[in-house]
Amino acid sequence: MGEEVKQAQDRWAERKAKGDTLAMPYKDLQAYLPDVNGYTKDGGPKGSQVNMPGMGSWSQTDQEYSNGDKRIKVQIVDYNASQMAFSGVTAMYKMGYSMEDDNEKSGTVDIGIKDVAAYETIYKKDKRSKLVLIVADRFMIELENEGSEDPEFLRSVAKNMKLSELAAR
Repeated sequence: MGEEVKQAQDRWAERKAKGDTLAMPYKDLQAYLPDVNGYTKDGGPKGSQVNMPGMGSWSQTDQEYSNGDKRIKVQIVDYNASQMAFSGVTAMYKMGYSMEDDNEKSGTVDIGIKDVAAYETIYKKDKRSKLVLIVADRFMIELENEGSEDPEFLRSVAKNMKLSELAAR
């Protein structure tokens, strides 16, 4: 875990050296929200940005989608200026943490995209799943699905997002 935190700190130092110290504006993050095949967007995307002098900044955007009684929510958060608070979470996701009980099964999954760590939760008693992506130790993307517990579904939505482009920011 210590090595993962160090790598995240090194990435932050590289961004800082280039002058990239603030979170992207939430309107810019909206360009990375996916289109989901077979689903309709429920309204437009929402978002916000917080700037706290001396504490950092972060921005977030989200979009909800529907297909009959099935629902998806995608949220993208940029923690660029709050990297220190974020690095512990990213390290835990990258080290292979897993858990299972009667209600859910969760753990790290490999979705095959460089600089993207993924953590998936499948709920056993209802048709729900969640996939959390950590992109380049900076962005956290949560994909939540109601109406299907098929783990491949959210993975395919994630793979259709511009994750490599986001990781290169």
